[in-house]
Amino acid sequence: MKRNRMEHEKKIDTANHYDCLETDVREDARKNFNRQPYKSVDVAQYIAKKFGIGGDADGQKDS
Repeated sequence: MKRNRMEHEKKIDTANHYDCLETDVREDARKNFNRQPYKSVDVAQYIAKKFGIGGDADGQKDS
């Protein structure tokens, strides 16, 4: 007759499973995942660039 596993046995198996997942990573996958973050842009600068705000007093874009 097969016995049910105890709770602490289940926890140990789960912990071992997740430890294995974190250590067994292909090198190319690790390199692709580690990418540069997006550049930080000030909100006011972004809006000024997007809508052409600033520069001349009349609000016209320079061509």
